[in-house]
Amino acid sequence: MVQNFISGDTIELKNVTKYGINQLGTHLYYVTHQKINDADTYKMNMFNLTKDINFQFETSFTAIENVKFSKKGKQLAFISSTDTIKETRKFKLYLWSINKATPQELVSEKIESQEQKLTLSPKAKLEFSLDETKLFFGLREMPVEEEEDTLLKSEKAKLDIWHYQNKRLQPQQLKELKKDQNASFLSVFHLAENKLTQLENDTLKVRLIDQGNADFALASSNESYAHRYNWTYPWPSDYYRVDISSGNKQLIKSKVNYSEGLSPDGAYFIYFLSDENAYYAVDIENQNTFCITCDAEESINWKQDINGMPFKAHSFGSPGYITPSTIVLYAEHHIYQYDLINKKLSLLSNSTNEINQQEFVFRIKRLEKDSTYIDLNNSLVTGVNQETMDESIFKFINKKEQPTLRAVYSSNHKILGIQKAKNDAHLIFRQMNVKDYPDVYLTNTSFEQPKKISNANPQQENYIWPTVEQVTWTAYDSTKLKGLLYKPENFDTTKSYPLMVYFYELYSDKKHYHYIPKPTASIIYATEYTSAGYVVFIPDIRYTPGEPAQSAYNSIMSGTDKVLELYPNIDSTRMGLQGQSWGGYQTAQLITMTDRYAAAMAGAPVSNMFSAYGGIRWGSGLNRAFQYERTQSRIGKTIWEAPELYVKNSPLFGVPHIETPLLIMHNDNDGAVPWYQGIEMFTAMKRLNKPVWMLNYNGDKHNLMQNANRMDLSIRMRQFFDHFLQGKPAPEWLIKGVPAIEKGKNYGLGNYE
Repeated sequence: MVQNFISGDTIELKNVTKYGINQLGTHLYYVTHQKINDADTYKMNMFNLTKDINFQFETSFTAIENVKFSKKGKQLAFISSTDTIKETRKFKLYLWSINKATPQELVSEKIESQEQKLTLSPKAKLEFSLDETKLFFGLREMPVEEEEDTLLKSEKAKLDIWHYQNKRLQPQQLKELKKDQNASFLSVFHLAENKLTQLENDTLKVRLIDQGNADFALASSNESYAHRYNWTYPWPSDYYRVDISSGNKQLIKSKVNYSEGLSPDGAYFIYFLSDENAYYAVDIENQNTFCITCDAEESINWKQDINGMPFKAHSFGSPGYITPSTIVLYAEHHIYQYDLINKKLSLLSNSTNEINQQEFVFRIKRLEKDSTYIDLNNSLVTGVNQETMDESIFKFINKKEQPTLRAVYSSNHKILGIQKAKNDAHLIFRQMNVKDYPDVYLTNTSFEQPKKISNANPQQENYIWPTVEQVTWTAYDSTKLKGLLYKPENFDTTKSYPLMVYFYELYSDKKHYHYIPKPTASIIYATEYTSAGYVVFIPDIRYTPGEPAQSAYNSIMSGTDKVLELYPNIDSTRMGLQGQSWGGYQTAQLITMTDRYAAAMAGAPVSNMFSAYGGIRWGSGLNRAFQYERTQSRIGKTIWEAPELYVKNSPLFGVPHIETPLLIMHNDNDGAVPWYQGIEMFTAMKRLNKPVWMLNYNGDKHNLMQNANRMDLSIRMRQFFDHFLQGKPAPEWLIKGVPAIEKGKNYGLGNYE
């Protein structure tokens, strides 16, 4: 139904299968469907909303797959076919100008390239350049009709053939099968020249710049390195500049780990060298490479904190460009700009306010995103105080001379969801902390007199909510650490409390996160557990390569010491551990090193780094070796180079030392950690008569996806910890389990059922 709000007239459009309105709001396209002789037929229509005039293209199609208005709304492109056989269907590309009554055919069904016969891909995205001079689309290999097969299904072997020279393992190929089947090569049609240019091939992927307006694009190829991705990280690529008009490729630089891409005019290529903590630029026309951060007057850290992972760290990156030759770069704390022509690095986040700027992390928030370039007049800067995690909003002043920041708003909250109205200065945002739900506030771009306009969680007043404080201490290895301590808001220093310790990497920057009580996918929530009479501690863990187990011990145990020192009324005999995934591994490992904790729950834990090392991450199809040698598992060596590290850091080999009751969750459709890791831990503890239980939510994933399972896990975790830490009666499943013969009939939950 189309209604004219001025006249009140309405027009009914029947049998519509898809539709869209251009950004001007002047034209509507819609596709209609009709059955003719039991066959599906489709027609493309253009409706002029300002004049109430409808144009229907006379051709009937068997399929209309992709439809796209240009960003300015003056052109419409669509891909369609008249072929009746779906499997071998070939498509044409049409262009419909809004001031014309019918579309024109741009690209026919068959395209002859230098290498192969191609046709339009119905799955690839259609995209106009912003200036409407170019239309980008995908080409694919010509579909071929399959030969008739006379064999019965039972007569065909079904297998995967693994070959050592394949760049991707079979599980990865199978995981990416649909993507491979729908693969296409990015191509462009130059509308003024009436010319088609293929940009991509089967080894080269292309990324457009300047919203497609530029004469160049950036291409990358991992062809020389992909075979090593299963055991290395980072994953390098070779980079090229592609001429949009001719399709010619020019190699810029080989084996680049971290690229910031091309400048918007395609003149410069920016990349980061982790070993040097420096950005470099390539002047492509002059083939001149120069460092753009090496001459800074002070020492600046451009590398992210990877917390002991044994790979070359990536940079903090770039949010974009201010001009075609002025790039913005993020450092650990500050924002810088670099003039590529005058070769000058300067500070953008210089503040007029009396604050210790080194305590803040500044980042740009663009209010207008339609342009390729960052407009400082239409941008804010968020500043997060690293001591308190309180946030401030800054605006740029003196933009033409020396951009300087002026604070316009500060709060003991995390600020998120900043959105500006399109045509005026009104702005909405959300802010949250542990107590305050992230409600919506209305203000202007100067953050004057923010007004709360939603109250989405009034029922919170009926519950005991947590408070949070930051705890600082020194670990056993002299590392300075932070953590978060959540207490019930009615915390009583004369009352004894049990302590839950949860952990995952670094967490202290989440001080102002608001956690809504809900069924859990895998972890405990401080909101639920403090309401139930627990204190919850979340320590940061700082890692040393090769020593993930000892690093966790140093951080968690010393942090627990500090909490007990601060609050003597926390009962040291009623403390529990809980972690999921990497945190689940740390939980399983820690109870082999200490009997300090009265109960532990490990979700999806690695128990045996030897068997896990050679396994598959079924969610991606990659071999897990890279994780141990280069990323989160932090061993940094192969099993042949340092088998002792794999033994030392595997919970399985410490099972004889366990005295802590352990609850494991490991699901048989886990795509991150193979569930046999949980089985190995369970069977080892069972054999040695150690108290252990394992939950396998059938068909569910690494973190639970099904709400019924989330509810069930929430109940069982609370029952487990309430029994061991609060002395409550054990439910049936904890006392004697649930036999398979009773599965689905008796859940063993007792009163919870």
